[in-house]
Order: sequence, then structure tokens, then C-alpha cells
Amino acid sequence: MTQESFLWQGRSCLGTTSVEEFLTQYWQKKPLLIKNAFVDLQSPISADELAGLACEERVNSRLVLAKNKGSNQNWQVEFGPFDESRFSQLPETDWSLLVSDIERHCPETQSLVNCFRFIPDWRIDDLMISYAPTGGSVGPHTDAYDVFLLQLSGQRLWKISEHFDKEILSNCDLSILKAFDPEQEWLLSAGDMLYLPPNVAHHGVAQASQDADGNAEHCMTASIGFRAPSLKTITSDYIHHLNENKQDNSRYSDMSPIVPRHHAEISEDTITEFIEYLKQGLSIDREQVRSWLGEYTSDNKAFEDLTCHEPDIDFDELRKAALQSALKQSPYSNFLFSHTEHSSLLFVDGISYTTDRAFAELLCSKQAIEFSQLEKIMTSADQITLLTLFNNGSLIID
Repeated sequence: MTQESFLWQGRSCLGTTSVEEFLTQYWQKKPLLIKNAFVDLQSPISADELAGLACEERVNSRLVLAKNKGSNQNWQVEFGPFDESRFSQLPETDWSLLVSDIERHCPETQSLVNCFRFIPDWRIDDLMISYAPTGGSVGPHTDAYDVFLLQLSGQRLWKISEHFDKEILSNCDLSILKAFDPEQEWLLSAGDMLYLPPNVAHHGVAQASQDADGNAEHCMTASIGFRAPSLKTITSDYIHHLNENKQDNSRYSDMSPIVPRHHAEISEDTITEFIEYLKQGLSIDREQVRSWLGEYTSDNKAFEDLTCHEPDIDFDELRKAALQSALKQSPYSNFLFSHTEHSSLLFVDGISYTTDRAFAELLCSKQAIEFSQLEKIMTSADQITLLTLFNNGSLIID
């Protein structure tokens, strides 16, 4: 990984904190406020564009409205896609619009995500952007994952607590903490950023603010979240992977059964036999885990309907088109790789391909890929992989 992969206009998005210091002292340990993390930041998306996205099918969006302000505040959530008229019906204060996976629907916002590549790609979940008028919030809550909260425009007051009562409100659309006593608070302006490790209670409220010309500013906040799958989820998926890839259809056998003490008893010997039998099916072989992990973390089922499948072309046609315009990843695809002893496993949208090492690394670059560079390193097998990825819509012409 190069230094440039997590720089913004020549400086680290962590401010004066080095990447090494951040990873050892803050990551998954304690909050960090970074003033001027992004100097002279201009939001890559406007409030109107965000609202427009929220009206589209297959875009994950929601409106959160706060009602009955005070100790008995109620929180209501509505899910998109929304009709344009819905936004003209909203009150002047106390609501928030949140849109997820912005980096996929608006590739120009990918530059924000690129600044956090000191954390591996497979850990990055999505870029969510919210808009809120004065008082807009989603209530005091916790997240089970790491998150960077970057102020894109306007101001938001963040209050946090690391020691809190975990009881949540009953009969509420959201998991809102019933009692929230903040221990620290900060006012964030455009370019400021707050990092929060998992399970820190936080409450962000949009503030009224004006720009240098005295015009009201929109409060827009970017949330860069990191995936943290539960043990239950990954063990279930791994077992499914083993079952899908297992060739052995042998059945249980007991070659030397012992007459039971009681015909209805499951004996200790039987339990021991099944422990050994299960071990045969639950392989934790390193290469098996490598294959599963790449396919699991590169899966894009949530977006596969948005991937534009190209009409099948042959390699010569692809070469001709790619020499005129560079290749790049589809914004709805996921590219990862893992080096093996003599080659690499390239993982794209939940499928694995055996490739040359340099080919896998180049294809996993987030930048446009010059075909002339690929030609220098591609094997004949890599050519087939490249053509497959293009015809599947995972690679597109820039």
C-alpha cells in the first residue's frame, strides 16, 4: 500500500496522528477527534442530489423523524424509495435523510473512501451520507462497528459516552438509548472528523450555521463504516461453503458397534465418534479458509441486479475497445485477492479465479487500468479471466 492511498490533498486524513499511532492507540480502542482532517473540503454530492438518489429504486435510503421533543421523544423511520413530494411535506426541523452505499451509486464519492485504505478493502462496508436541517438526528445509539464521521458541510454537535445504560426505548422504530448521559461533546464543521470504535454511545444533532456570505448551510455528514460480521454469521456461511464444495458423499458408519447398556442411550463412545466424524466435515484447512474468505467478503448479491452485463464479445473485440478507453471496476462490484505460493486467487463478486500475481494486483487497483499494462503481464488463463469479468459486467470501459 502506498502513502498516497490514504492522503487527501497531500496530507493524511488522520491529521497529526500517524497511521501507525492510530492503529495501535485508537482503532477499536477509543474515540479520536480530528480537526481539519480534510482541508478545504467540498462535499462531492449536493443535498438535492442526495434527495434524488433517495427517490430511486435499489438505493437504500431512509428518513428519520423526531417527534414530541423532550424526555418522551418518539422516533419514526420511513424507508425509500421516496416520492419527490415527500420532501416538500417535511417539517422545517428535526428530521434526517440517510442514503447508504453512496460510493457505488455516485462513483465520484469514491475518493472519500480511498482515504481510508490503511484499513483493508474487505473491512470497508460503505459510505453513507446524511442530510439534516436544524435539530435533525437519529437519536443516541451505538454501532457494533468502527465508523469515521466526517462533516461535509454545515455543523453537527456530537455527544458521546463510553459508559452508559444499554437499555433502549420500547415501541420505537429505532434502537435508541433510553437514557443518555454524554461524557464528551464536540462541534464539527466541514472537514472535521470523529472516529468512534464499536459500542460507543453517540448522538449527533444538526446545528444552524451560515457560510461566509451569511447563507444558511446544509448539515451533511459522511459515515464511513466497517463491516464486523458476527461469529454466528461467518460460521454459518463457512459451513455452507464447505457443503457446496465437498465432493465426499460418504455416510456415517460404525464398524464395531458395542451393545448399549440401555437401548435409548446415546453413549459417551457415540458422542466421541461423532466428534471425530464432524471434524472430517468441518475442515479448517488454510487454503479452504482462504477461498471461502475471499468469496464471502467480495460477494455483491445486494447489487448484482445493478451490474450491467455486457453482450458476450471475444478477446480481440475487448482488446480493441480497451485500447481506446481504459478498463475500470464496476462501482457495484467487489475486487479482492490473496497470494498463494505460486499464483493468486482473485475474488470478484463472490467468485474466485486463479491468476498471475501481478495481474491480480493490477486488476484490484481502484484506478483506471491501461490495457497496455495488462498485456505485459497476462497469461492466456488471465485473458480468459479478463474476458469473463468484462462480459459479466464486473469490468467496464471507462
